[in-house]
Amino acid sequence: MFSTLRGSASRSAVAFGVSAARPRGLARLVRRAHQAAATGAQRGLQTRPLPIAFVTAQRRFCAASAPETHEFKAETKKLLDIVAKSLYTDKEVFIRELISNASDACEKLRFMQGTSQLHHVSDESLPLQVKLSVDEAERRFTIEDTGVGMTHDELVSHLGTIAKSGSLDFLQRGDSDASKIIGQFGVGFYSTFVVADKVEVYTKTCDPAKGDQGYLWSSDGSGSYTITEVADVPRGTKIVLTLKDDATEFAKVDTVKKAAQKFSSYIDFPIYVHEDGEDKPVNKQEALWMKSSATDEEHTQFFRYLGGTSYGEPYYSLMYQTDAPLSIKSCFYFPDPDNAPNRMFTRDPDVGISLHSRRVMVKKHADGVIPKWLHWMKGIIDCEDMPMNISRESMQDSRLMEKLSMAIVRRILRFLDQQAKKDPEKYTKFFKGYSYFLKAGILEDRENNQGRHKDDLLKLMRFECSNKDKGEMTSIEEYISTAKDGQQNIYYFCCPDRQTGLSSPYMEQFIERGRNVLLMYEDIDEIVVNSINDFKDKKLVSVDASAVDFELDLDPPEEKDDKDTRKLTEDEQKELSDFMKGVLGEKVQEVKFSDRLVSSPAIVTSVISPHMRKMMKSLMAGREGAAMGNMPVTLELSAKHHIITTLHTIKEANEPVARIATEQLFDNACIAAGSLDDPRVLLTRLGKVLEMFVYQGAGFDYAKGEYTHPPAVDGTAAEQPQSAEAAKSEEAVNETPMFREFKA
Repeated sequence: MFSTLRGSASRSAVAFGVSAARPRGLARLVRRAHQAAATGAQRGLQTRPLPIAFVTAQRRFCAASAPETHEFKAETKKLLDIVAKSLYTDKEVFIRELISNASDACEKLRFMQGTSQLHHVSDESLPLQVKLSVDEAERRFTIEDTGVGMTHDELVSHLGTIAKSGSLDFLQRGDSDASKIIGQFGVGFYSTFVVADKVEVYTKTCDPAKGDQGYLWSSDGSGSYTITEVADVPRGTKIVLTLKDDATEFAKVDTVKKAAQKFSSYIDFPIYVHEDGEDKPVNKQEALWMKSSATDEEHTQFFRYLGGTSYGEPYYSLMYQTDAPLSIKSCFYFPDPDNAPNRMFTRDPDVGISLHSRRVMVKKHADGVIPKWLHWMKGIIDCEDMPMNISRESMQDSRLMEKLSMAIVRRILRFLDQQAKKDPEKYTKFFKGYSYFLKAGILEDRENNQGRHKDDLLKLMRFECSNKDKGEMTSIEEYISTAKDGQQNIYYFCCPDRQTGLSSPYMEQFIERGRNVLLMYEDIDEIVVNSINDFKDKKLVSVDASAVDFELDLDPPEEKDDKDTRKLTEDEQKELSDFMKGVLGEKVQEVKFSDRLVSSPAIVTSVISPHMRKMMKSLMAGREGAAMGNMPVTLELSAKHHIITTLHTIKEANEPVARIATEQLFDNACIAAGSLDDPRVLLTRLGKVLEMFVYQGAGFDYAKGEYTHPPAVDGTAAEQPQSAEAAKSEEAVNETPMFREFKA
């Protein structure tokens, strides 16, 4: 029993003046009292009964201790400091918060009047509005509204309790349309303590049945506030801030006006700024995206308003409203392609679309919703149930934000696809202006979103093609619909311009077969097509690729009468391949014969296309170990071409000429591929070719190394060409200056 007594003695210790911190002392006292009583009884002595406190304690000790409930305590001043200074990144946000509160107050009154919840209104002649004013000399900022106002109890409940949202209570009672009420968290009012040493709130309720008394709520943010009855207060609420020394800029009209326009231009109720002795409206512009439709003139005016100009018209306009995955109301504008931004001066551009919630701006640049490659668009996204953080400056749920972004971007891309089908000519002009950004979107989407918008973006691509006239554009979908029966590839060619592309040896087999090829002129094109690989189960194949099935049996060309055309046999092909490989050395990985050539003797191919090789070399210029120009290539030859068959004939009979021809043939192929970076390296060999022409014209036989009929010039013997003796032996060939340079 005493062990139980010791465990609970602290609860009764007060009755005996024993410290609750020493329960064992109390237990000993109880034990001694019982012992004394027992001894007295044995001696026949009359003993006094135990004090009732002891008895009560004993009974309690036999039961389990009951749980105790306590409330958290807060250092109010410190809590206000945290709320005021830690939630908001910019001081000017307090203007947004106060205007939002004022708008909610007006909306509540309008709703109560419209639903007959309020039959009589105090100061009925006052219009619903918000007014801002400043006194620079007194460092004072004032905002007043003519909304519902507050009673004494509402002042205590709403302003005396941090994080108590009157607007949220209003919504939870089902009293209003959620899309028109802005407040949610009940902390916006306390943003005033970021800039103010003292906050005074004058208010009177709109309901005469609740009283006609005005009140003044006042606090310096130290943890307490006062409420005083005042007379002659109009309906609504007026907040007066005495600004801190480091916030005096908010006692200037221009600063306040700019902040009000920035955050609250689309509030439903008129906002005025008292300037030059009169009230001037701030929010003249209607929230166009909240409407179900708009005229072209309204779109033009709003587009100019967003751009801050008095001229210009949107090329395309889009209004988008949906309830899933979030409630979204938005409008977007596509500027004229003639005014498309120059990508040279847009290294890190700001997104031109802003993010709003219930007509109040949350982010001026909606970076997390609109990708950078659409930065040139103008518009507004308004999401009323956006999961924002408590400061209402960003979204909390990144997954919902991702869904919001996906829904918006998909709608924009599909809208452009609709416009392309509706008016192809107009869209072609648009694409020419913004093609780089849409192509960059394919790369960025693949990197950041696993290519979720790939198909929608590829539908918007437009290119010239070999089967249409210059300037005419085609889509990839149209290319597929007009392709040869059974064609599984989409063929493309990256080239500087149309003329160069069509005259390239890589295009010969496609032109001969009448097979269409997409012509791509921009540097970014090759990177884009290499990143996507396929479209609608069709593989994208470059015409200058190596080791690729070009489906040559799909549409064989018409047979020509080539009875007199010589073609090297397989043995002859091997002999010539070995000879040319020996001459070219490490410049080539392989020399082989191919059926892809029609009228050209040779081409070079590689794992990396010539166009990509050139781009990569320019990107790696100046870096150590950058050897893109020295990467071996494959030299492909035509077994039917007369230059190749003749080269095989002279490779033994006239080896010096065959060597020069081999080198020149390789250089010509590199020029055709666009992979010869510096043409000056050809000057020495071209000089030697010129020498051969001149001396052969003068009667010199390179096979014999002598003149067949030496010409005389002024009685002087004709000069021998520099390589005249080179034909006599392999050693002599290797010692000539020309071939020493070739080998180098």
